[in-house]
This record gives sequence, structure tokens and C-alpha cells, in this order.
Amino acid sequence: MTHVAINLRTRRLAAGLSQKELAARSGISLRMIGAIEAGASSASTATLDRIGIALNATLADLVRDPAAPRTQAVDRLGWSGPHGGEGVLRWSVEARREVEVWEWRLQPGERYEAAADPQGWRVLLFVTEGRLTLEIGSESIAIERDPYLLDSARAHAFANRGEGVLRFFRCTCW
Repeated sequence: MTHVAINLRTRRLAAGLSQKELAARSGISLRMIGAIEAGASSASTATLDRIGIALNATLADLVRDPAAPRTQAVDRLGWSGPHGGEGVLRWSVEARREVEVWEWRLQPGERYEAAADPQGWRVLLFVTEGRLTLEIGSESIAIERDPYLLDSARAHAFANRGEGVLRFFRCTCW
């Protein structure tokens, strides 16, 4: 909550708003705004979303470490279900133009070589079936269940070294 307190106060002041004005714009009580800024209260994702809308900020803008780069792992639990379900904000990726989402299917033994992308591009990889082998230079990274964030400014390859089909999504952000 320390990051939220700092980010909220910084963004509110940059917008030239008092706590009272932010409370009115967001529909969040003045007492709650003050408690969040003081680091004395945690806020739900829904509350932070409403504050973010009033400040033209995303949830990631409010929860991230202000000293960290804009593209980063966040790993903040945003929702818990009554039966063990959850929603977790994994990453915040700054995109200046657009996001492309590719669905890939590689058969056993297939390999795709990708040239280096321009500096600042990022690739999010989500494997839905099989095991993806990401090759970067002489390094091989096996990706199965957990999503992976790749700085794609170096040439890289996607390979299926398994015996079954490999399916994954590649989201390119710039």
C-alpha cells in the first residue's frame, strides 16, 4: 500500500486536485481517500479503479513501485472468489501504439526464428498446451504454465521440442 499511497498523492497533486475534489470525482469518500494516501488503509481493486478513472490512471499506475520501470511484473491479487478463484494483475506493459495478439500452433519439431524487435518492444507469452522452448542466443527457457515476459530486442526463436502439439499466444506491445 506504500506504493499506492505515493502514487495516489503524486497523481492527485499533479492533477491539481484536493482530496475533497478527488473524492467527489471518484465517488470514494473523503475519509477513504485520506486513509489510502496516508497508507493507513488498503483499497479494493474496484476502489482503485474508480480513483484511477478520476485521475486518468490505470490500476497498474496506482499499484506499481514508482521507482521501477513502467514495464514490470506487478503480481497483485485483485480479486478472490468464494471457492478459491482469483484474479491477479501480473504485468503492466507500457504500449505507445498498439498491441498485437498472435495465436501460434507448432507441431513437434517445428521452430520459428524471430528477428530482434526494436528497443522498447515487449512480448508476453501464454502457453495453453504443451511446452514452449524459447531460445535466446545459447539460452533455452522452457515455458509451460506460467506466462513469460520477453524483452524482444534480441533475436529469438520459438520451438516445440515435445512430442505433442504446442499452442501459445504471443502478445507484442510497443
